[in-house]
Amino acid sequence: MYSAFLPLAGRTYTMLFEVSILIVLQANKISKWFGDRQILDNVSLAVNERDRIGLVGPNGSGKTTFLKCLTGELTADDGQIIIASGVSVGYLEQLPEHDYDTTAWDLVMSSFAGLIDQRRVLRTLEQEMAEAGEDLERIMEKYARVTEEYERANGYACENFARRILVGLGFSSEQFEQPMATFSGGQKTRLNLARLLAESPDVLLLDEPTNHLDITALEWLEAFLRDYAGTVLVVSHDRMFLERIANRVAELDNRKLVAYNGNYSSYLKQRAVNNLAQQRAFERQQEYIQKTEEYIRRFKAGIKSKQARGRQSQLDRLQRLDRPMGEMEPKGWSIEINHESAQEVVELKEISKAFEEQVLLEGVNLKLRKGDKIALLGPNGCGKTTLFKMIMGEMETDCGEIRRGSRVTIGYFAQEHEDLVDSHTALEEIIYNFDLNLEQARTWLGRMLFTEDDVFKKVGDMSGGERGRLCLLKLVLSGANFLLLDEPTNHLDIESREAVENMLRNYPGTIFFISHDRCFIDAIAEQVVVVEDKALQLCWGNYSYYHEKLLEKQAAQEIEKKAIHNESRKSAQDDEQKQQQRLLKNLQRDLEQLEEEITLLEKRKTELESILSDPLTYNNEEKSREINSQYREVQQHLEDSYRRWEEVSDTMEASQPG
Repeated sequence: MYSAFLPLAGRTYTMLFEVSILIVLQANKISKWFGDRQILDNVSLAVNERDRIGLVGPNGSGKTTFLKCLTGELTADDGQIIIASGVSVGYLEQLPEHDYDTTAWDLVMSSFAGLIDQRRVLRTLEQEMAEAGEDLERIMEKYARVTEEYERANGYACENFARRILVGLGFSSEQFEQPMATFSGGQKTRLNLARLLAESPDVLLLDEPTNHLDITALEWLEAFLRDYAGTVLVVSHDRMFLERIANRVAELDNRKLVAYNGNYSSYLKQRAVNNLAQQRAFERQQEYIQKTEEYIRRFKAGIKSKQARGRQSQLDRLQRLDRPMGEMEPKGWSIEINHESAQEVVELKEISKAFEEQVLLEGVNLKLRKGDKIALLGPNGCGKTTLFKMIMGEMETDCGEIRRGSRVTIGYFAQEHEDLVDSHTALEEIIYNFDLNLEQARTWLGRMLFTEDDVFKKVGDMSGGERGRLCLLKLVLSGANFLLLDEPTNHLDIESREAVENMLRNYPGTIFFISHDRCFIDAIAEQVVVVEDKALQLCWGNYSYYHEKLLEKQAAQEIEKKAIHNESRKSAQDDEQKQQQRLLKNLQRDLEQLEEEITLLEKRKTELESILSDPLTYNNEEKSREINSQYREVQQHLEDSYRRWEEVSDTMEASQPG
């Protein structure tokens, strides 16, 4: 049964119906306006149970608006949002607000509020059972019922589950008890994601969850979402992430949504075919319109005027196809640098850096040569940006030496984009800073996707992605021969990332960059440097090659670990066998001693019985009492010996190998 709500702005309806397809969430002809600007136009999407849908599209195309319409946070101006009865929907907010005194652990554990309440009920019932009289049976029945519900919800494992999520998203156990006020904005976003994953709703709506994740955490999230028991609808610009988790891709562009089956690479192939079909259909319609308009022009005043008017009516009724956007062809780049650098661009020798008691880098060595394109990888907070600032001279090293080669000019892309003037337009930022005319400036801006009126947009009105693209363009136009790029793909949509990749592939200088976008690293890097144990490890090749070698290394370590374990287990088995042999030997000795003891006792018992059967024994009362006492004592010893003999025999039988 399904419940529908939000069909029209300002009204709420409920519809109940049965369907055979397991649709958990459905958008039906959704439209949304902001003022006179339409964001969504008749958008429809059916989300099936266990779907993994990647929602893609340019920045500003309405993806977040669409998610908020699905949750009811925004009201659609037209259409219906249908959620299956009993289905829970969880949404990752971009700017979560939490009590700053709440710890990371308490925030995530708040997802299990119902289970924690059940624990309290169980503790109360246990106390009541201890004190119960006639009500004991009723309390025990309730206790059994609540226990069954608690176990079915996996209540005993919730702490382990919370710990697994926090560690997976890059938090150390020392950070679990830190209050929210001590975390950065990116860490708070990750904690909010952790809380939502722990909550485990039937449908997860995630808006760019890979932001602020390093590669290790990103790959953990991929594995988590692949195994997730519910349904996932995720907005992302990370192509490898979409490739690995999506079974469908929905593209939202120009107010319309088109869904494709398969992962990201499958979507690209299907979209190319679809775009070609749309282009041909548009061209055929345009040809028909031109021929029809020519016919009308020629015959509207002649003997065929009636036919011409009929053709005009047909044209008036014709549903005109929009001109397809088409595939963006890679723009040609001819990038020049002011002058060549020396062969050795930068050399790091035994560099160390610490903040208070935290050592980030220790004994770091690296040499960058002219033309190198190197990616710097490592977990969040390991010192990558710190290393860049030391190379720039913005931060001192604690020890070691940084040598910059002669004729090296550095272009530094920081995450803050502080070198832009808010009151300038994109066009002004280029013309004022470089010796370019209007046409040349627009050509360069077009290559970075600033087209038509976009060039007149003021910096203060730009999105983070637009500011990033403008900064990167200025760096390339600056003529610097060494680029230091700190997360250059942050806030960029897929089209923008591909434009930046195309630009940097044609850059003739040296590039040293930080990124968590694995496709971007594959496209640009010829070497990968990883921050590992406070030092740098160099690997030739791009990210995919590095990752392949890393998996091989981990597999070899696992094999070695198993071999050590098997050897240890064999040694333990040998020790156990020796111990078992010693035990059997001792048991055999005990058994022989008991048998000898039993033989002596049986002999003594027979002797005493013979004496007691002689009538003369009773002539002496004191002697008869003594003989009887000895007999009972021997009888007891004999019984004890037989019992011990049986115990030793059973133990020996149980201890035999096999």
